[in-house]
Amino acid sequence: MLASVLFLIVGWGVVLVLTPSVIRLGLGLDIKDEFRKKHDGKISRLGGVTLFVAFLITYLGLHVSGSKLGTAWGALGICTTLMFGLGLWDDLRPLGAKVKLAGQILIAVLAYFMEIRIDTLTYPGGNFILTLGFWSFPATVFWLIAIPNIINLIDGFDGLAAGIGVFLSLTLGVVALIAQQQAVACLCFALSGALLAFLGFNFPPAKIYLGDGGAYMIGFLIATLSLQSSNKGSVAAALIVTVVALGVPILDTTLTIFRRGLQGFPLFRADRGHLHHRLEELGFSKRRIVLSLYAVCVVLSLIGLSILWSQGRTMPIAAGMLFLLALYAVYSLGYFRTWWELKLLVQRMLMRRRDVQYGILQGRVLLYEVDRCRTAEEFWTLFFQTAAKMGLMRQPPEGPGRLLELPIQHPNGMQHLLYARLNEHDENYWRLLSDCLEQSCHKADEKWPPNPNL
Repeated sequence: MLASVLFLIVGWGVVLVLTPSVIRLGLGLDIKDEFRKKHDGKISRLGGVTLFVAFLITYLGLHVSGSKLGTAWGALGICTTLMFGLGLWDDLRPLGAKVKLAGQILIAVLAYFMEIRIDTLTYPGGNFILTLGFWSFPATVFWLIAIPNIINLIDGFDGLAAGIGVFLSLTLGVVALIAQQQAVACLCFALSGALLAFLGFNFPPAKIYLGDGGAYMIGFLIATLSLQSSNKGSVAAALIVTVVALGVPILDTTLTIFRRGLQGFPLFRADRGHLHHRLEELGFSKRRIVLSLYAVCVVLSLIGLSILWSQGRTMPIAAGMLFLLALYAVYSLGYFRTWWELKLLVQRMLMRRRDVQYGILQGRVLLYEVDRCRTAEEFWTLFFQTAAKMGLMRQPPEGPGRLLELPIQHPNGMQHLLYARLNEHDENYWRLLSDCLEQSCHKADEKWPPNPNL
């Protein structure tokens, strides 16, 4: 236990010392943003660098001290470095969703053949043992790519992914101590200490972001350490604890896939429909939203640990509480309140598919037009003509009806305004269409310095 606390302090100290320098470094680099995150202002996205250095120092420290994770020790270091490198590359020069997914799959496959795998599942209490056999490979690969992407999806709000990472790593550290996996516990507590220090710079208003490098590294470490933090009698328990503790991002990811799939919106394209965005639309401040979600994560982590402590006896209670939490979130955030409303919601989303897909197509054409156009005036003329085809207007239209103002915010502070009438469609419909044009706006602003007169 003392060693775990010491490693927590080491992780905290490394990030605390390095982060100010990384902030200055990130601001000095010409980093191309892929516009997936809805953050404001020019802020460094290299926060993962400090976390990786903290991981590397603690990892090497454990190796020098003679601690071992068995055959997976080398795989953990190599594959974590590769996953971080993939995300950092994307932070510096966007790779695209397909390239990143292919890279993640390759890293997960490498980890599997280097002995990081799920071979058997044993329910808490040892009531049964399930040998996965052939299914060990797809189950392991899915686990190792799902968790990093879940963490990355939730990383669109200051302090959210880092804070959730703190609770997850602390929870896994406790699981490792119970299973007498001292080296794993030290790594978990070192990660939690590093994230605690990082939160001092990332809590709203953020001075630095995790970036994909940081989010992927946190997710991959959580996924791999959850496999290593168990003993032979509690493999399933460690995975269950992780899943329960990840309740908030898993719920958000599930709703995101459901929403984007029905609307025809790309799964890896950012939008404003996440849980934290819905809370913000209801009038909550960023800090209040983040602290509220932290509180939910603490409760879920304790529920997950109770499954381990009770040897599975509290599993039905945990499942029931998770189900009620999901229903409450869906109801209170206004997704739907009755089954009839759910039916209407699905029908409305399906009806919007053609309009959204048309908007995505027009947005892609405008991306090419940025390269083809010789002047900013030429591009913006095409842009507003395209927006008009979609029902979005450059100037507030005259006549009756409630208007919706749709700002397209660029990280450099520049803002483009479009307007729409709320007579035929609701606010979310118009926001989806404006999101389809966002990337072309940002690319044009990078090619031509923004001119407020345009």
